[in-house]
Amino acid sequence: MSFRISRRALLAASVSIAIAAPLTAPAATLGGAQNVILFISDGASWGTWDMASYWATGQKNGQSYADFDIKLGMTTTPLNTSTTPKNTGVPEVFYDPAKAWDATASTGNYGGRPSHFEGYDYIKRDYTDSAAAGTALATGEKTYNSAIDYDDFGAPLAYVSEQLKEELGKAVGVVSSVPYSHATPATFAAQNINRNNYGEIASFMVNEGVVDLVMGGGHPLYDSNGELRATPRFANETGGGGGYTPESVWTALNDGTAGMTLIETRAEFEALADGTLTVDGRLFGLAQTGDTLQQGRTLGVQGADAATPSGVAYNPDVPTLETMTKGALNHLGKDDDGFFVMIEGGAVDWAAHANQTDRIIEEQVDFDNSVSAAIDWVNANSSWDETLMVILTDHGNAMPMGPNSDTIAFEPIQNNGQGVLPGVMWHYGTHTNENTRMWAHGAGADLFLSEIVGQDPGLVQFTGHNADGSYIENTAVYRVIAQATGLNDVAPVPLPAGVWLFGTGLALLAGFGRKARKA
Repeated sequence: MSFRISRRALLAASVSIAIAAPLTAPAATLGGAQNVILFISDGASWGTWDMASYWATGQKNGQSYADFDIKLGMTTTPLNTSTTPKNTGVPEVFYDPAKAWDATASTGNYGGRPSHFEGYDYIKRDYTDSAAAGTALATGEKTYNSAIDYDDFGAPLAYVSEQLKEELGKAVGVVSSVPYSHATPATFAAQNINRNNYGEIASFMVNEGVVDLVMGGGHPLYDSNGELRATPRFANETGGGGGYTPESVWTALNDGTAGMTLIETRAEFEALADGTLTVDGRLFGLAQTGDTLQQGRTLGVQGADAATPSGVAYNPDVPTLETMTKGALNHLGKDDDGFFVMIEGGAVDWAAHANQTDRIIEEQVDFDNSVSAAIDWVNANSSWDETLMVILTDHGNAMPMGPNSDTIAFEPIQNNGQGVLPGVMWHYGTHTNENTRMWAHGAGADLFLSEIVGQDPGLVQFTGHNADGSYIENTAVYRVIAQATGLNDVAPVPLPAGVWLFGTGLALLAGFGRKARKA
């Protein structure tokens, strides 16, 4: 087998060695990944992973991926916190481990809630949104909040799924438990100057032909409980507003002019998952819900079920994220050139915004089950020698910690046993800039070791995530996928302008080179 090593890969290695003296990945990992499965639990703070594990297994790190060989932290700060291009390309916000874990008592009240500790106050500030975070993951370039694969100069960026399809012929798909045109799936399937332009994003996904598979919510005919609306809720064709699917896309999907096979019912998703349904060509799976698969359902419509964390029965008419994952892998896995798929537990973020301990457990457990299903798929249909799996979050959200974390700094989630809600205190209602948790395994996973930029002792002391607190920047995910799959000339890596020592970790201030763009 021959391996293609791009100029970007070589430059990435040299920059990493010069700055952070990382471990060097074996050359054999370059270009060896036939398939890439990227899982994103949107808005999962450190405690979110533990809450779900405690409920499902009664123990910490009970997930099927907990023992993956690569376990690192990942910082998520955007280029800046503007919601429009600033036309500078200059990084303005950074992560400082010493400030993030500062246990000094605080009388601050940032974001309308007491901060309690200086570290809490710090991680509430200068956070990314899912658009900027997704763009960093998909393109390797940091940008302003609200950008869907656009840079700080208002120009579109080439994104990894597009490049894998056009340069290597791979099948490409996006899957989500929230509307398919929402920010995270959009960054792997579209380009737009603003994440709220749902109609334009949906049209791009369908009409540009980059993605071979789309799955998610955002059905114009159904509400959050999966009940038919009296009047369809369509997205505006241009700009923001309305729902998530424009009428033109809905019409094209139904009359066949979209060039995609449409499936909607739970039975169709399950048939795709168990292999009794196969589809040739591009596939659009639009679950019969107006937004989330389950997070938005109500007790009054669905009724009670004591077996669920929330006590509310699940909507029986929509698939689980696990089912969608199985179907997506079956469909994309038919491509001889391999595939890339991004699978998002998007409603984890929605539950975090609402500080819903019960609903976030439901969403994260479904996410964890989806990862388990993908692991089983790889073992049965592929191998870890040709498949790279990455599991991460795009940012933290709402700071769930232990029940006494207002007086005990960074107290972990309290384990009350399997099937029992854990002890939790929420400290915020939106995103954070915390150092997050990520895992990787398979072909090219060791390339992440070449992207380590420092050590964060808080990851060890307070989360126990890894042995030494090693962490990467979120832009490294793009570079590793590009190197692992053997993309050629995929655009220059960020060039270092300087290095600052923050506490015991390193933070890199980078001047970003302009990337290859596709209008």
